Amino acid sequence: MITILFVLCLLLVSFIFIPKTNVNYDMTKYLPNDSMTKKGLAIHELEFGQESMIQVMISDITVENLIMHKNQLSELPYVVKAIWLDDYVDLEVVPIFMIDETLLNPFYKDSHALITVLFNLDAYDIRLDQSINQIKHIFEDYDISIRGEIIINKEARDIASQEIFKILFLIVPVVIILLILSSHAWIEPLLILITLGIAILFNLITNGLLSNVSFITQTMSLALQIALSIDYAIFMIHRYYDERENHDANQAALLALKHSFKPIATSALTTIAGFTALMFMRFSIGRDIALVLSKGILFSFVITILVMPILLVWFDRLLTKSKHRMLIPPFKHLIRAQLKYKFIIFFLFIACIGFGFIMQKNVNYLFGANSIGDRHSTSMIDMIKINETFGPNNQLVIILPNETVSQEIDLSIDLANLEGVIQVDALVNQVDPSIPREFLPEEIVDHFVGHNYSRMVLQTIYSDENDALFKFISDMRATISHHYDEFYIIGQTSAIYDIKVSIEDQGVWIMVLTILSVGLIVGIIFKSLKIPLLLISVILAAIWINLSILSLANINVLYIGYLVVMSIQLGATIDYAVLLTHRYLEQDISLKKEKAIEIAFTKSSLSILISGAILSIAGFVEGIFSNIDSVTKIGYLLGRGVLISLVSILLFLPILLYLFVKPKNN
Repeated sequence: MITILFVLCLLLVSFIFIPKTNVNYDMTKYLPNDSMTKKGLAIHELEFGQESMIQVMISDITVENLIMHKNQLSELPYVVKAIWLDDYVDLEVVPIFMIDETLLNPFYKDSHALITVLFNLDAYDIRLDQSINQIKHIFEDYDISIRGEIIINKEARDIASQEIFKILFLIVPVVIILLILSSHAWIEPLLILITLGIAILFNLITNGLLSNVSFITQTMSLALQIALSIDYAIFMIHRYYDERENHDANQAALLALKHSFKPIATSALTTIAGFTALMFMRFSIGRDIALVLSKGILFSFVITILVMPILLVWFDRLLTKSKHRMLIPPFKHLIRAQLKYKFIIFFLFIACIGFGFIMQKNVNYLFGANSIGDRHSTSMIDMIKINETFGPNNQLVIILPNETVSQEIDLSIDLANLEGVIQVDALVNQVDPSIPREFLPEEIVDHFVGHNYSRMVLQTIYSDENDALFKFISDMRATISHHYDEFYIIGQTSAIYDIKVSIEDQGVWIMVLTILSVGLIVGIIFKSLKIPLLLISVILAAIWINLSILSLANINVLYIGYLVVMSIQLGATIDYAVLLTHRYLEQDISLKKEKAIEIAFTKSSLSILISGAILSIAGFVEGIFSNIDSVTKIGYLLGRGVLISLVSILLFLPILLYLFVKPKNN
């Protein structure tokens, strides 16, 4: 009773004093401090202040009305300037039909007008939500489309705020159904959900102690915490039933805690170890994901150990009264068939490892991790409409030290000649470069020249992440380096390039560190070198088969998703292998190995199957129902990976244990 009161008091204190979680949507914040994009953003803010922009396309509007509404835009809070054709041509003197198409088309085309609105706030500032609503109100009588990073960020916040509980409400009913199917008593799922619910609340609330949590982590963490740690409660409650056959409730609960502590602790430690390597990623969203999920696993472990035995004693009478026949039959016939064809299964395992290892090398990876929505989302529909009329607006800002005008002229010419460049905006091609800058209008100079650095704005056709984009960024950097020793490039495509550079070469050592961390824990727990090698080889086979499927289907994989899923597969699904191995090793050494593996498989397979099914379904639910592209990619990869791990453990591990390990009666 004291334990329960203590836990409830902690929860109450957390609710009162823990601040609201700050959710971060800006993936550039996770870039290494020495990355070009991060340094460039810091310099840009010092030299030119905070800036952001949107473009508004208005259909079927007269020039007079457009200019009137444009003036209204300029008066809105946080708006620095609204830019249109009349800033370059006196439309009271020159009729619009007489303007050269080269000048006209970027602003007015096919009865559509395109206005650019500049703000003095960062694109992630939530105050701009009000500005967007005011702009829509100004043009409420017209059909408008809006594109820009501000719109994407606003939609990201709207979607992510709904995602957490939407995914949770979809997963929880599935979890309840699976728990009922695997339960011995109707009350059993309720006890498991109470235990998990307390742990989830602790994790959710204590996210407020962190400086911020990424929207990807926030969206995925609750569902994954359920899926990753539900096996702790399942392991203990199933062990309780075994002990209850020969002991009273109190003694059975104590024995269940004693005998399940080792596999549960091993499961928690291996899962956390699986995330350890992510902590050291240079792209620090890995640390963000690892920290939140590891914290959740730790809470689930502690709450299961503290609360579940008490609940089992309190509800023992209800457990007894609500007992029912097992809805899922035991798997004795399956393990007997496996033992009969053990050598065929063993050689199949060797073939899977070899095939998977070769094929997983051919997977193509994506590095951008912050796309939201799909082609049916509002922001994407608007962007497509504007792109079809006025073309794409993929901008990169180049930050350069203030050196010589001739350098700027030469660089501007070379950049304009790069394949894929639409336009280069710089002071040297906005005004006559021979005019001394102190004689130029201050407004124009300040837009391009700061105290120590100048900037150029480059528009390119490249936006989709592919080899052509990376080659373009590489060529652009090489071109700039011919003229300047110091320079910085900022923009979404440049950030993706920096993400690629920062994490692409980390995959191998992250996998090695994860394997070593997990293997060390398993080796210490079982006091064996052979067992961790067998268990990890089974999980590695599953990971490589998962990637091989993607390679054969020519499906691109989000690289951060691959690292996260690999960590989960190694750190979490090995829990199922640990449980099966623990059950096998505790059998009496006098038993024949066939009988020992049959008992171990029969007693552990149901827990493994249900726990694995829940984790796999959680992944697929994220993949199917999430509107966040990165979460969708991670979800599908996780769902399929866990399913493959589940099959691998139940199919291959019993045979490997039978062939290479003897029961120790420990």
